Amino acid sequence: MKYGKSVGVGLAVIALGVASAWAQDPAKGKELHDPSCAGACHVAKGGGDVNGLYTRKNRKDSLEKLKAQVAFCNQQVLSSKWFPEDEADVVAYLNATFYHFK
Repeated sequence: MKYGKSVGVGLAVIALGVASAWAQDPAKGKELHDPSCAGACHVAKGGGDVNGLYTRKNRKDSLEKLKAQVAFCNQQVLSSKWFPEDEADVVAYLNATFYHFK
């Protein structure tokens, strides 16, 4: 059975919908980050500075490492039960605010 152009167009529309659903939102990332991450853990580990972990000399040096750290904190430290898209939003916020990885 051959599929017409309409099937291809339909699949493209679905793919675009999925991609836009996973678009990173730094503003949402900040909303998730501030109450969950910026508390006592980051203050203690950042030398009393909430953002000290992000500005220290030996901070994460790649986007992949930043993603891995956010995932680790979500799963092992916070148990916040964020979805992958929430983690992506937090990474987008941290990257836009502190890291500026490409």
